[in-house]
Amino acid sequence: MEGISAVASGDTAVLVVEHVSDELKELLRQRLAAFCFGAVEVELDSDYYSFEATITELLTRFDSKPKATKIGMVGELVVHVLMPSSHPSLSSSAIYFNKEERSIKKGFDLTFHEGTKAIWYGEVKSGHVKDNESADDKSSSLLMTAAADVAGKLSHDAQRSRWDAAVYDAGLTLESSQAKTVKALLRSDARVIATGTQIKKNVVLAATVVHSVGHCRVSVEATAGVAEEIVNSKRFDATRILVIQQEELETIMSYLRSEVAADA
Repeated sequence: MEGISAVASGDTAVLVVEHVSDELKELLRQRLAAFCFGAVEVELDSDYYSFEATITELLTRFDSKPKATKIGMVGELVVHVLMPSSHPSLSSSAIYFNKEERSIKKGFDLTFHEGTKAIWYGEVKSGHVKDNESADDKSSSLLMTAAADVAGKLSHDAQRSRWDAAVYDAGLTLESSQAKTVKALLRSDARVIATGTQIKKNVVLAATVVHSVGHCRVSVEATAGVAEEIVNSKRFDATRILVIQQEELETIMSYLRSEVAADA
């Protein structure tokens, strides 16, 4: 995609957002409302869930948060938008917005399905690169934290509410036949967890690194090395990795702000 450099190695992908190109802008226009509210919901009333209205709601949630939360929100948004480009066989069954209140989303960061075969549980970690770090150092640390966190969410004492939220998201995101299948898969996992059984599942681990790409970039070699370490831990059935680097916190948000300003 124009404005984004991409390197892949097996199930590991590294994307660097160099600038918000016209192609990326169009992608945001096409997908933002569906990612925020759910494709099925948006289809019912596209005017109510317009691009501009979605941005306004997003900024209302974003601007009131502390910086650490903003970094996490931007990271998750960028992963939502770019995941289909890096791992096209996976389709999202999650929505970005927390429906109950304007707080951070609870439960799993992301859930994906691959046809009717299996659910993939996603965890996104985001952060700025410190002065004594490299982009590879930061992304590696974030990926290891994501792996530990999602493993905890899938542990034998995991909360059922996580699956309830994922089932709810599937109904807002997928057409009825797909939703029925994905919901059944999610409920099946929840039942197994409820028995106290430790299960191994498919996971998507994502890291969003905020740092000047002119100074240092995330490398696919370092990312693949972390991916190998996670795979060798044998905590998961299968693992897919996505690392995204962008210049600054407002790289994409600035474009979204300009769209609201232009429409005012």
